[in-house]
Amino acid sequence: MKEEKTIVIGCDQSDMLAILLDRLKTIPNFLVNVISVSRITDLLSITKSLYPSLLIFNFRNNQNAIEDFNHFVNKPEIPLLCLYNHYDSQSYLCNDKNIIFSYALESIHNKAFFTSTVRSIFLLKNQSQNTIPNTSLAAQAIERDITHTNRNMSRYVLELDQKLEVLHSVKERIKTLCPSVDNATRMELLSIVNAIKTSANDTKLWEDFKLYFEKTNPNFLLLLAKKHPQLTTKDLKYCCYLKMNMSNDDIRSLLGINQESVRTHKYRLKKKMRLSKELDLHSYLKAI
Repeated sequence: MKEEKTIVIGCDQSDMLAILLDRLKTIPNFLVNVISVSRITDLLSITKSLYPSLLIFNFRNNQNAIEDFNHFVNKPEIPLLCLYNHYDSQSYLCNDKNIIFSYALESIHNKAFFTSTVRSIFLLKNQSQNTIPNTSLAAQAIERDITHTNRNMSRYVLELDQKLEVLHSVKERIKTLCPSVDNATRMELLSIVNAIKTSANDTKLWEDFKLYFEKTNPNFLLLLAKKHPQLTTKDLKYCCYLKMNMSNDDIRSLLGINQESVRTHKYRLKKKMRLSKELDLHSYLKAI
């Protein structure tokens, strides 16, 4: 099974970007997801939220791009591959903060050589990560625990929603019976309706859900609301569902909407959060 890797390309030349995208279609032994941007500011925004396996720089001034990356993002563990012309000074390669690889633009048309270079970087990174197996195993155990908890939480949310639907149906049925009974019975039925309204209070349910959710995702809602104060409670709920790895089908069932509405909701949410089109919403939320 191929290992998944994410590459972020920063390139301000459209013709070269097209070549790079073509070269990265197939990397032996790896399944590559590519995100491309043309501005340094967009690259910084994405790398603040994600941990890509590799950054490829092909700006007219790679030196400035690297300095901005170190100043605003500061993730030295992410390897950089800088494409350069023969007349570049390459002074940025002498850098004690980053792992920087270089590749001559004159050789970009040699597809096999380029893909081999990228593959070698992936293998080197994997090898360095394997030198701390105990840490890796601990991280995997934590990840499994979080996945298990999220699965249980998803089941809890879905079961709760189904119970609310039943309560709503009972409440509406009682309302239809009220006109056909005597006053004493009507008062009793209305008291039951009020009790159902209280037990199905959205605000209380949301607070209960937050307590459960934040046990496995501490500070997620706080950080999300701080970064995007314009999000409503409904938006925050939706982000929680995505953070829990709930499928589109689960979300569709939970919110009582169709698949198209799920996609529309994601699009509007990204727009409200002012995320770039290239940035995957699920990956962005997972990184918070």
